[in-house]
Amino acid sequence: MTRTRSLTAGIVAVVAVMALAASCAPAAAPAGESWTFKANSVKINDSQDELRDPIFGACIAIPNCDDEPYALQIGFRVKVGVANSAQVFVVNNRTDAPSVGEGSTRVLTGNQQNAATFANVKPLSLIDLFNSANKLEVVGAYTWASEEDLVGNGVAADGVAGVLKDALNATIAKGTLPSDASLILDLILDNIVGALGLLAQNVPLLGFGDDVLGGSLFLGIGAKGDLANIIDSAIAAIPAFTFAIPVLTLPPDIDGSQIATFGGAKTFTQQYAGAGGRHTYDFGWGPT
Repeated sequence: MTRTRSLTAGIVAVVAVMALAASCAPAAAPAGESWTFKANSVKINDSQDELRDPIFGACIAIPNCDDEPYALQIGFRVKVGVANSAQVFVVNNRTDAPSVGEGSTRVLTGNQQNAATFANVKPLSLIDLFNSANKLEVVGAYTWASEEDLVGNGVAADGVAGVLKDALNATIAKGTLPSDASLILDLILDNIVGALGLLAQNVPLLGFGDDVLGGSLFLGIGAKGDLANIIDSAIAAIPAFTFAIPVLTLPPDIDGSQIATFGGAKTFTQQYAGAGGRHTYDFGWGPT
C-alpha cells in the first residue's frame, strides 16, 4: 500500500501543539456524538432484472423490468489499542427496497437508506491525544449493493459480520497510536487491510441469495478540529482502494472506498457493476 505523509508544515504544527499540551492540564473528556452513514439516492444505470422481447422490446420479466435496489450495510466500530473493543452489526432493510426503472434515480427515505448509526462516539482533537484515557475510535460500513429477489442475504451478512469482528479485534484493537499524528491514517489503513485479509481467509462458505452488484468500504476516523484537519489532508492524497475477496460471490469484492473524519458532513458517490446490472449510489455521512 502507498504510504501517506503530511506536509512539513503540518508536522511542525503537531510539534507545536505537543509542546503546548505538555505545559497544560489534561483536557476534559470529549463529548459523545452520534453520526450516520446512509444511502441518500440510487440510480439504475443498467437494470439487473430487465428482460425484453427482442422483436418488440416489450418487458417479459416477471413481475416487471424494474430493479429493487438496496444497500446492505455491515457496520463496525473499534477503538485503537483497546482489546476486544470491536462491535459489528448488520442493517438489512431489503423488504423496503423501492422499485426503480432503468435510467431513473430514486431519492431514498426511511428504511430505504439502510442507515448505519454510530452513537456516543467521542471524536478527538490533538490535545485529547495527550490524555491516555482518550481512545481514538474508527467506525465504518462494508456496503453490499444488492438487488432484491426471493431469498435475502441476511444469514450470509451475519456470518461475515462475525468474522469481521474477530479480524478487527486482531488488528486495530491491538494497535498503538503513533506519536506523530500525521501517521495515524497510515496505521488505520494498514490495519484495515490486515483485517480484510483475515476476513478473506476465514469467511464461511455462503449460499446464494439476492443478487449483489459489488461492495465498498466506508471508514470514519474519530477525529475533529486540528486533528481532523491533519488527517483530512492525508485522506485527500489517497486514491480509493479496492480489495478482492476470492470466494464465490459473497461477500463481494470491495470496488471502492470512502474515508472521512468527524470534522464535517460529507457526501460520496459510488458505482457498482456486476450480476448483469449497474447501480450508482449517493451516500451521506454526518451528525444525527
